[in-house]
Amino acid sequence: MENPQLISDSFWLSDSDHRNVQSTSQLPSSLEVVIIGGGISGVSAAYWLGQLGVDVLLLEERGLAEGATGRNGGHLAFGSNKDLVDAIAAHGAEEALSIWRFTQDVVELIRQFVDRHQVDCDLHFNSLATLALTPLELEQQRQSFEVMAKAGLPVEFWDQDQAVQQTHSPHFLGGCLYKEHAQVWAVKLVSAIATVALQNGANIQTQTQVVEIERSQDSLIVHTPRCAIQAKFVIHATNAYVRRLRPVLKDLIVPVRGQVIITNPVPPLWNFDWLTNHGYEYCLQRPDGRIVLGGMRWRSPAHEWNVEDDNQIEPSVSQGLREFLPNHFEVLRHVQIQQEWTGIMGFSPDDNPLIGELPGYPGEYIMAGYTGHGMSIAFGGGKAIAQMIKGQEPELPDSFSPARFRELQ
Repeated sequence: MENPQLISDSFWLSDSDHRNVQSTSQLPSSLEVVIIGGGISGVSAAYWLGQLGVDVLLLEERGLAEGATGRNGGHLAFGSNKDLVDAIAAHGAEEALSIWRFTQDVVELIRQFVDRHQVDCDLHFNSLATLALTPLELEQQRQSFEVMAKAGLPVEFWDQDQAVQQTHSPHFLGGCLYKEHAQVWAVKLVSAIATVALQNGANIQTQTQVVEIERSQDSLIVHTPRCAIQAKFVIHATNAYVRRLRPVLKDLIVPVRGQVIITNPVPPLWNFDWLTNHGYEYCLQRPDGRIVLGGMRWRSPAHEWNVEDDNQIEPSVSQGLREFLPNHFEVLRHVQIQQEWTGIMGFSPDDNPLIGELPGYPGEYIMAGYTGHGMSIAFGGGKAIAQMIKGQEPELPDSFSPARFRELQ
């Protein structure tokens, strides 16, 4: 095994535009909406507010998409974080399917945006296989298939022979193929969304930290080292880091570090992306032949829970990631690893995000707690927040409401 890097260096951030943007030399003293966070959530909110004619200032402590958005595994997945069987048990069939339909709608919005603006972000539609390594996983996949098929979702079940044929590996006992899935280079997508938001009049300021939000009569004062800004509304779009400004969220959105590797290009192996070990390991092969594999948090003593540092990698997780492909695919026995990196996700107690007005904090909205599933939610979440600010009624699953938590009542 190669020696793992000490510094986390994301492949996705190696070729990005607009990472460092300051639309104006000075910050405005007041405006209607301040967005905190420059990942997919923040730029999406800026884009949709601009579409509605709202003046927006976006503040990002680092560069655009330098947080979790620029450090993910490249997936654009449909559905909820939970397996559909578990989601139905938790929320009921109607709400579980509402979450699924919401992600379908969001991915369609992304496709329309990419087509309209001719965005080169490697958006690629395919399928997703959930593969079983144990008899228990196989039985769970069978149950999932039956529930999804009954719900009318496009899915098929693989027995062991089919899994071996499809994966070119004898290690998988079977699985379930979801026929709705996509890949995307998220940093390039965010750059394009930011470009349109700028054209619509948004003011984007990277390298600008928000240190405090103060309430003053009917307005909010956003304090930065550069100046203070008066705003009518504030949108928290920092995901795992939101508790720094609003400690009331410290137990509701917990930072969890994910780790990812990317290989040198190899010949095409699969025409689908895949998950295994209950989704703990997730993999795709890019059009250029590189394989992206993430997961293995379970090898870390604390499962990378409550970790905010995305500059370092965890050696035990690194070892697991680097051994997985050679151990499960003979053709990858000598595959070379190009890069390895980490990113900080925000996990919620019920695996659903918090999208909406923050109870107890009038004028403040939140988009966070995606639990590793933000790419197929945030663009639509930004639209929903924009609609709320304009007094419109958004189409949003009830289970995304921040008010569901008693801690916020």
